[in-house]
Formats: sequence, structure tokens, C-alpha cells
Amino acid sequence: MATLASILTNQFFLLFAAITTGMLLGRIKIGNFSLGVSGGIFTGIAIGFFVTAWAKMVQEGGIGYGNAAGILKTGVIAQAFFTFFLFLFLVSIGLRVGKSIGMIFKKYGIKFVIIGAMIPCISMIVMAVSMGMLVKKNNNISSYEAIGMYAGSMTSTPAYGTALDAAAGIDVESLYVEADENGKQKILSKIDGGLKAESVETLSDEQISAYKSAAESGISLGYTVGFPFGVLVIVILMSVIPKLFRIDIEKEMELFETEIASVRNVKDSIPSGKLDFVAIGITVMVGYAVGSITIPLGDFGSFSLGGAGGILLAALVLSHIGKIGPVSFRMDDKSLGIMSNMGLTFFMAVVGLRYGYDVINALTGSGLVLAISAVFVEAIAVFAAFFVGRKLFGLNWIILSGAICGGCTSAPGLGAAISSVGSDEPSTGYGAAQPFAILANVLLTTIFFSIVL
Repeated sequence: MATLASILTNQFFLLFAAITTGMLLGRIKIGNFSLGVSGGIFTGIAIGFFVTAWAKMVQEGGIGYGNAAGILKTGVIAQAFFTFFLFLFLVSIGLRVGKSIGMIFKKYGIKFVIIGAMIPCISMIVMAVSMGMLVKKNNNISSYEAIGMYAGSMTSTPAYGTALDAAAGIDVESLYVEADENGKQKILSKIDGGLKAESVETLSDEQISAYKSAAESGISLGYTVGFPFGVLVIVILMSVIPKLFRIDIEKEMELFETEIASVRNVKDSIPSGKLDFVAIGITVMVGYAVGSITIPLGDFGSFSLGGAGGILLAALVLSHIGKIGPVSFRMDDKSLGIMSNMGLTFFMAVVGLRYGYDVINALTGSGLVLAISAVFVEAIAVFAAFFVGRKLFGLNWIILSGAICGGCTSAPGLGAAISSVGSDEPSTGYGAAQPFAILANVLLTTIFFSIVL
């Protein structure tokens, strides 16, 4: 039994179980719809939930307790798997389509800036309106959980980090003194449910610290609930929207090639070489360094692309340049395609395994309200961006799908878009829109704290 428990909780066993079952699920077609490589998220969620639920039931000293304790401490699968396969996916698609990034900006210009910024703006408005109504009806939900849910639904780590930083800097004492009796009682409820506003004139340092800790916990709870639902929404919509609006993918691809041909230049004809792991390693290192750069924004906090954003940007730029000295960043499309598919397949399964328990567990209590809100926050913004991009800007779905995913800062969404259209071209739209979405998320989160709290 102990050996069986060890096998069934082994990270590699679970990862390949999620991938195998996910690929089988992805092959199932309902009409013209299939999940494709995204199936790994859903089977990963199921496996992740049952493994975590089992771990929580194992008593100390019982069979498999050591394995169960490890799962509860580090998760069903380590964060390192999540990061590695995400980086592998992004660097490969960035290098594959980077030769087109100059043409994309020349052809579409400011449209990507608008789409990248509008999705976070619309999502913030939907969150503020929905949570404004729900917070009044449900005292278990706070504004901290709401902003955490927003960051999670946008799958935006920078927004999450900004919210935590803002929470740590709250002037709790002034907030308490200036609040009415009801407001004071809400603040005290975060510190100690037994405290009464009429008996507490000012807060001690310990109480202020406790309030900030509670605020940070609320943000983390909202983010944990919102993130997996944000991922699921964008993954599903990237597959459903073409069917819902009867978009002919083959015609869209032909139109995209025609549009790009009009702005193609000689530099884009630099020949591609074989897969070069020196070039790949340089790209990842440069990208990670770029993503680590923090740009101060004064009262609005700071801005950075993060590791994933930096690596994608570096891959796009270096591939566009083509060659630096003896190192060529143009590589065989087929080899890079295999690498990106492998990275995406593993990444989807890891996402499901890591967040499976949180997804299903969120469907109870106040978590259900946050989960439903996260769905609306993401979905309404995506549909709004679709209509603006399609009807107002006249963008081709191939490039628009990537831009929408970039506006949602969602790598899993990009993977679903690539799988849906059968081409890596959406990644150019993703790379063009994502930096503006990250910046908008950081600014909006800071503004939210300034206005609401």
C-alpha cells in the first residue's frame, strides 16, 4: 500500500497521467468542437482535486502520510514545472513568429495598444460593479478579495503583487479613525470578531498588523479563486468564439497571409537554421533579465514584465533581428513547433494539477460568488474586445485571438488560440498587446486602492 501511494502521488506519474487523459479528452469531438491540447487542464483539475482531497484525509502515522504531507506542503506538482514549461512554450513560439512582429506593428499599430489596455479596464469596471453589489449583500466578501479576484481572473501576477504591496502600505489607523461606526466594526471584524467599535477608539500596532495580514490573506484568497476560472474562461472562449460567430479559420488564415504580404520586407527572408540551444539559452536569459527590470511609476507603484513577459518579448525581438554575430535566432519552424507543442501540452496539465483542488473547492460558500464573478469579469471583457477588434478595427481573427489573450495576459489562452486556428501566428498579437495589458493592470489596481480604500 505504501508503494502504491508513493507511485500514485509521484509528480511525474501524475503529470503524465494528466497529459495522457487530457490528450484523449481533447480528441473527443462534439460537432466541430474539441478541446484539443486544452483537455489537459480539465483532466489535471480532476486528478489534482482527488489527490489533494486524499492527502487532506490521511491521518498522521497512517499509510502514505509522508506522501500526503508533501502534497499539502508543496502542491500536487511543484511550481518549477509550471515555470519551466511556460518558459519553454513562450520562447519557442516567440522565436518561431518573431520574424513577423515588425510587420504586425507596421500593419496594425495602435490597435494592439487599445485592445491590450481596454480588456483590463473593462474587467475592472465589471468587477467594481458586480462586487459593489455583492459586498453589500454578503459581508463575507471584502474589497480585498474583490481586487484579488480581479488579478486572478486576469491571470496577472504583477497586479496581484501590486495589490499586496498596496495592502502593506495602507494607513489603517487613519482608515479606522475616519470610518463611521459600521465601517469601524468591519475593520475590527478583520482583526478580532469579538471587538466592538464603541470600546475601541484607536488601534494598536498589533491590531494594525493583524488587519494588514487579513487584507493580504483576502487578496490571496481572491487571486487563488479567480486565477483558475480566468484560465478556464479564456481557454474555452478561444475555442468557442469561432464556432459561435461562424468564423471560417481557413479563410481568415488566407486573409492574414494576404495582409502580411503587403508589408513584408527583405529582412524577413533571412533563412532559418537548425534548432540551436545556445540561441534559446541566450534568449531565455536575456528575457528573464528584461522581465526582472522594475520601472517605478511614482504614486502608481511600479511596472515589470515578469519572467514570462520578458522571455516572450526577447524571443520576438531577437527573432525579428535574425542574427547577432555567429548566433542565429531564426530556427527551423518544424522543430520550434514541436518544442512549443510539448511545452504547451505539459503546461496545460500542470495548470490543472496545481489548481484542481482550488477550482472545485471554490464552488462552495463565498468562493462560489468570487468564482462566478471571475467568469463574468473575464468573459464580458473578452467579448467586448472581440466586437471592438472585429467590428470597429476590422482585425483578422488569427491576429485578434492572440491580442485578446495578450490583453488577458493569459498564456494558456494563447495556447488554446494556437490550437484552435492551427497556427502559431496568434502569438504575434499576444506579444504586441500583453505589455500594455500588464501596465494597465498595475495602474488600475493602484487606482482601485486609492479610491476604494
